[in-house]
Amino acid sequence: FIAEYLAYRDVYLDIILDSETFARAGICETCQSAEATFNCVTCTGDHGWCRPCLIRSHQSLPFHKIQFWNNMCFHDITLAELGFIWYLGHGGEPCPSHGALEIDGLQDERADDVTEAGSLPHDTTPITVVHSSGVFTHVVSWCCCLGSNPQHLQLLRAGLFPASSTWPRTAFTFEVLDHFLIDALECKTSARSFYEKLTRLTNNAFPDTVPDRYHELMRVSRLWRDLRNRKWFGFGHDTESRPGPGDLTLFCPSCPQPGINMPLHWKQKWLIMKRFVVDGNFTAQHMNMRQPKLDIFLSDGLGYMVAEGEYQAHLASATESRERSTCSNHRAVNAANTNRSNLRATGVGATACARHGCFIPHCIVDFQKGERQVLFNILLIDRHAGKRIEDSLVIYDVGCQWSLHFAERVNNYHGLTLPDNTEIVAAVGKFHLSAHKLACFPRYSLNFIAGAGQVDGEILETLWAPFNKISSTARSMNQAHCQEILDDHMRNSNWKKLVQIIKTLLQKYKHANKGIDDTKVPFEELTSSLEVSKVSSWEKDETQAMEQRGEHLDIYQLKIDKAPTMAEIQLKLTKTEYADTGKCGSISWLINGINLEDAQYVTISHIRKLPKDASAAQKAVVEEKRQKLAARISQFHEVADAMTEGIEVDAGTEHMDDTRFCAADMEEEAREAEDIEVASEETGEEVAAEAMGIWMPSSIPYPDALALGLGALQAEELHLRQGQANDCLEKLRQVLGHKAIIYCQHFRSADSTWAGTRSKQEANRCRIKIDKCV
Repeated sequence: FIAEYLAYRDVYLDIILDSETFARAGICETCQSAEATFNCVTCTGDHGWCRPCLIRSHQSLPFHKIQFWNNMCFHDITLAELGFIWYLGHGGEPCPSHGALEIDGLQDERADDVTEAGSLPHDTTPITVVHSSGVFTHVVSWCCCLGSNPQHLQLLRAGLFPASSTWPRTAFTFEVLDHFLIDALECKTSARSFYEKLTRLTNNAFPDTVPDRYHELMRVSRLWRDLRNRKWFGFGHDTESRPGPGDLTLFCPSCPQPGINMPLHWKQKWLIMKRFVVDGNFTAQHMNMRQPKLDIFLSDGLGYMVAEGEYQAHLASATESRERSTCSNHRAVNAANTNRSNLRATGVGATACARHGCFIPHCIVDFQKGERQVLFNILLIDRHAGKRIEDSLVIYDVGCQWSLHFAERVNNYHGLTLPDNTEIVAAVGKFHLSAHKLACFPRYSLNFIAGAGQVDGEILETLWAPFNKISSTARSMNQAHCQEILDDHMRNSNWKKLVQIIKTLLQKYKHANKGIDDTKVPFEELTSSLEVSKVSSWEKDETQAMEQRGEHLDIYQLKIDKAPTMAEIQLKLTKTEYADTGKCGSISWLINGINLEDAQYVTISHIRKLPKDASAAQKAVVEEKRQKLAARISQFHEVADAMTEGIEVDAGTEHMDDTRFCAADMEEEAREAEDIEVASEETGEEVAAEAMGIWMPSSIPYPDALALGLGALQAEELHLRQGQANDCLEKLRQVLGHKAIIYCQHFRSADSTWAGTRSKQEANRCRIKIDKCV
């Protein structure tokens, strides 16, 4: 399309320039007598009017933009400057109480008064009107009939929302208020940005000349939102009833609601159980107000946020013990008592349906001091009060901690009670479950809960993304306004879910059927290949685990025998070393020998990093390391004499690796030996510390060790060597995994030289660690 446009670009530009000429200059198209000097930019087509005809034709079009032709160019002019008067109360006609004649002559006379004398006609008031196309100033003529409405009601009947009910001088059209609400919901536009757009539409060259009605827009938009919500939810026609908690909300149409979308009684409880996701958002903060007593709530507790008075009363009466997490070091638990002096609320906690992601009415609270469990208790209690469904699934990031003493906390809180026969099953979202201890997996995984379905329990995380865009704007509002903004965006989120629910459910239904078809045959084949007794036993265990839960779910726990570490083997051998060898301290002596071997490898690595023209200071550092290492080796051999009770052994014996597995390293080892020899010659020593042989029980053959009575020591060393190998293999596995991640996620996707260099450096560090292990 852009390539096609290039061929017509000059033609398009000519047409746009031609459209800015006064095509209907000459005689007025309406009266066919006066000179046409005015054109309307908003009207469709080419027009030319004289002033009286222009005003007459725009009597019901007060928000059109007019241009005046001065025989050279157009310049903007307002209808008010031309003498336009907006009559209220009589369908655009002058009020009979004024004794006015026909509108044709009256408009002409008053136009002369306004433009020539600069004064306003009798019983008129200049009003600033904010419309979706800009900011206008109009002269309004009020209805003065006996029993007429006050001025603010006359404006309201004319489709203008007054900024004041006592002395209105500013009004907003219903259209611009609707535009602002939609822009705020869809584009996350702030009131300041929206009004700046209107000023640019009014006068792009000099926006400072446009009246500033930003504060009026903030105030009127709150009133308009409140009125629209009450009308939409049926509280406009029935003036006797008043909305109750959560009545100005939309709920999920697909979640089970007895008497609404399902029968009152349903036998399969697991199928209709309530499924909630609970989570907190620490981005939706709210600052302290300077004068909170002046704050006025318009819909406190009527939307998704709980009533402020009841909520604060609950917090004042409820006490929460400071419990450290028995699972992983979760931020939500351990940071529960954090406080910030400049914030009234550190975030919000919300509840949504797990399947469809609709916010639950009257279940959103402010965080006063972090994500405390006492806050979520009131949410869940409120959702169970008076409901016919007894079973609920609650998915929470730290559900393993929250569910431990939930019943006790409810009993201790004044005013909180759960209906009889209520059963709450706690679970953890699949993404957060990986950060828990391994024991939490079978007990809180959604895979092992009947009726949970194919949900991940993380749907609230996706709902927080659009909320974070408005958090910076809402955090500095007063509390009532902030609550209304959050309610409005949650209502809008649920509305989008509602209008798309059929399409979404159909997609899920097709996906579920495909999943059944893909897994049915493999499952049947696997079942038929197993012993019938085993399958029967497993099904019995599964039934028991589903009914009793708790520790019975541990049957799903993966049982992996992890290789013992060197520290674990050391602890085990230390407890029994005297019984095995009749000596104390043999284990620590063997550990010391192994550590000395590692120290020799470190020293060799340090020497290899020396440049060929090493300085005297660098050589001095190497010599100091060698001396310390040689002293440790000498002390080790002195202890070896005590351990072997003076048995004559060859202290120079070195460990020999199997050449079948180390052929690739022969050349590398030869170079290391050459480097060590050269370094030793420079220091004047016959054998450098890093090349000294360290005698260990494994230095002699097994039959000789048995003959010398060193079989027990050699067995202990073998166990420690196994632990050393296990540790080395574990480190090698982790480093190889880290290196694979670097290549997959960072190195291949590097979009700059700097990122690629950083990835290469990280991969090189992994290679060095791998070389140490092998």
